[in-house]
Amino acid sequence: MFVAFQNSLGKWTSAQIVACGVLAVSLASCGGGSASVGPPPPPPNTCTTTPPNIAGGYYAAAANKCDAALLSAIHQIIRNQRVLGYTAARDSLYAFIDRGNRTWIVDLYTGREAVGVTTRASAAANNINTEHSWPRSFGAESDPSLSDLHHLFSSDEAANSQRSNFPFGIVRGTVFWTSSNPPTPGDVSRRGYANGNSGVIVFEPRPSVRGDIARALLYFYTRYNAQRPSGYNLGNFAFERDLLLAWAREDPPDAWERARNEGIFRAQGNRNPFIDWPELLTLIPAFPIN
Repeated sequence: MFVAFQNSLGKWTSAQIVACGVLAVSLASCGGGSASVGPPPPPPNTCTTTPPNIAGGYYAAAANKCDAALLSAIHQIIRNQRVLGYTAARDSLYAFIDRGNRTWIVDLYTGREAVGVTTRASAAANNINTEHSWPRSFGAESDPSLSDLHHLFSSDEAANSQRSNFPFGIVRGTVFWTSSNPPTPGDVSRRGYANGNSGVIVFEPRPSVRGDIARALLYFYTRYNAQRPSGYNLGNFAFERDLLLAWAREDPPDAWERARNEGIFRAQGNRNPFIDWPELLTLIPAFPIN
């Protein structure tokens, strides 16, 4: 129980003690200083994200960040790239990015092996061109996105034409086109309706490259969404996003994809974090569409 003192003695009454001690009003109203009681301190940072130790601490700035803060940190890291220009980017693509130590390149959508492709001229002679997995008309029409090797792939001209700028998806309806001569049974690409015989038309890449394509598009989103190039459009990505995340988990990076990432790092100076750090799919649970 509080004891009431006489106001004439300059003491607080019990009512004042309750008001100041229990309700925590400002010190000024209780005869103290002018400072007010501020908000409670923030909770301690419990995020202990540990980036992979790659390329001399390339991802060090992303340590102990999670969710949106981690996505922003990754963007800041990978946005530092050399802009090659489209001609030089295609030269690099055919000369070593998509060749490695082989004497041929493999088309992304059909799996066709094109022997002797090392230049733009020899690619054209073999009906090979460059696919923008994030379509040019959706924000990859000018540099740096136009020549960004992380989303460029060698592609059979006819298959590339079939893909056009349709979103990636699973064909469950009428099929308009299927790639021929698959490298293994069932490893085919298709174009058709997502469902039934009308509605959304999708391009379904062959199973063996779905994870590669997913990581390329997640890279493009992370690299360019915060600083959008001319014509940038999330229409396809909004349709594809959940499927891309599933493909990235089901088809994790292999030795070839990791070596390709290293080659692009040498040429362009930045990396695809979803190849280096597959756990990002869990650490960044949302890729906002806005």
